[in-house]
Amino acid sequence: MLDDFLLFVEVARRGSYSKAARDLTTTAPTLSKRILLLEERLGESLFIRSSRGVKLTSFGKGLFEQLGETTLNLHQAVTESSKSEAVSFVLHCPQNLIIGQLYPALEAFLLEKSHVDVVIEPANTNVLLSQTSFDLAIRSGEQRDSSFYQKKLASIAVCLVSRRDCKSRERLIMPYSKTQISGQDLLSIERQYSKVSRVNDITLVRKLVASGMGVGLLPMTEIADLYSEMSGHVQYDSEILFTRPMYALWANKPKPSSLSQDLITCIESCVQNTPALQGRMVDLT
Repeated sequence: MLDDFLLFVEVARRGSYSKAARDLTTTAPTLSKRILLLEERLGESLFIRSSRGVKLTSFGKGLFEQLGETTLNLHQAVTESSKSEAVSFVLHCPQNLIIGQLYPALEAFLLEKSHVDVVIEPANTNVLLSQTSFDLAIRSGEQRDSSFYQKKLASIAVCLVSRRDCKSRERLIMPYSKTQISGQDLLSIERQYSKVSRVNDITLVRKLVASGMGVGLLPMTEIADLYSEMSGHVQYDSEILFTRPMYALWANKPKPSSLSQDLITCIESCVQNTPALQGRMVDLT
């Protein structure tokens, strides 16, 4: 009814269905039909129709004088608000990935979507996505939550790595738990060391390895960052022990939203140019 009342105001301003239809990019019969429906709901005639145009009835004139300007101002405010309303996009991604190997993808996305208000929630612990609001989430490791759609984007190898002059080679610095890798694999790795330090933050594990505090079990993304920080001082202590997939997750529809797909495309392009995201070992020589 409010839309029809706006049409009434526009016709009343011009005194003609054809002029109003031209300015509103619609047809005169459509306007006439909408005004007739409005008159039926109001129980009063709004216009006196003639071959030379339309004139307001006394009832229509009273409505136009009382509410016409207010209606136009309200319509203008709503229109301007919808035009200026910022598009928002919420991304959840592990901090070590978004400031590391995936940063080029984020940078490309932000440059391409400069009109979008992007909210980034970086964290190295897997929060329950069902308890948060997001457009796209990036997660490493197998995802068991069937309530979200997912797409595999990359594969990340995991190796033992240390500083060449490591002070404590008998110590394993472990960022993974039994829920993240199989218990048997975890046990076989831990048995190689007399001391095991469990650290629930992948970036802190990398820092401890860089300081020579022990041998770290690290994904190739962290090893690549470690190598870039201290080239020539890092070595592998194993071959690839296992790989972890990296997924994009989203809710509600089988296909991601347009913005989510744009970011996924940026990430896929980044993966093609990033060995650490391709399931193989990074050259440390």
